[in-house]
Amino acid sequence: MDLILHHYPASPFSEKVRAMLGYLGAEWHSVEIPNIMPRPLLMPLTGGYRKTPTLQMGANVYCDTAVIAQGLARHCGDTTLYAPGFPAHRVAEWADGPLFRTAVTLNFRPEALAGFMGQLGDTDPGEFMKDRAQLTEGTTLMASSPAAAMASLDQALCQLEASLDAPFLFGETPSIADFSVYHGLWFLDANSVNAPLLDAFAGIRAWMGRIAGFGHGTVHESSGEAALAHARACEPALPAIQSRWPEGVAEGDRVTVTPTDYGKIAVAGSLLAWGPEEIVLDREDPEAGHVMTHFPSAGFEVAPA
Repeated sequence: MDLILHHYPASPFSEKVRAMLGYLGAEWHSVEIPNIMPRPLLMPLTGGYRKTPTLQMGANVYCDTAVIAQGLARHCGDTTLYAPGFPAHRVAEWADGPLFRTAVTLNFRPEALAGFMGQLGDTDPGEFMKDRAQLTEGTTLMASSPAAAMASLDQALCQLEASLDAPFLFGETPSIADFSVYHGLWFLDANSVNAPLLDAFAGIRAWMGRIAGFGHGTVHESSGEAALAHARACEPALPAIQSRWPEGVAEGDRVTVTPTDYGKIAVAGSLLAWGPEEIVLDREDPEAGHVMTHFPSAGFEVAPA
């Protein structure tokens, strides 16, 4: 039970990870979480971090797809996801930020909202909107108007279509950029109102088909109870991370780590590592036991606990 993904089917960032798991040919355990809070079986593992998905490897818990992807590549011995280097990182950052926000704005248009809510099963629309208002409180996740989002999407699609002169964005092999751009467009395509926005772009449709063709790997259904029990039964292991401690910060310091964009919930623990890509906290939880919680270095704020 090495890899456990805590996710729900309609989550676009979860689809990013599911597609990577397929590409890597991974075998993993699926724990479907509620698409709104509360998530009592997940919070002991994350320390309160509530964005979706979360990847668990034994008693190591990865929060945010940026660090999940790094952890997966390391776990699977993959050298291809990050082979293009800086350009792929920057495209992935754009896709996970501006492109995702564009997709959210278009999916939450009045004429598209029913199509989006239809993906969430029997979730009450009022409860879902209340939950997302709490998640994004004090942020600008949907700062642009639908008209501005539509113009931004059209520009991106035209540029992407013109640049697809190979099977994937940087050549014959997919990279983190492909999976990041894919999940934002997958989010739009899953909504019957927005899916036609992609229909004029045959190259993009073919590229999306190649990503989808990787599947999701070998999936075993599991439960939150089993995942918690597995964490308690395991001892976490610290990866080989070359820490670069900022002035005044040292290993063992009690700190909090908080997202800077939305879902600004602080997770407390003792610093174990802080490298260019990854922050690792050591935590003890009465339900999860001894866990190490991993966050990306970029997009998160570290403060004294």
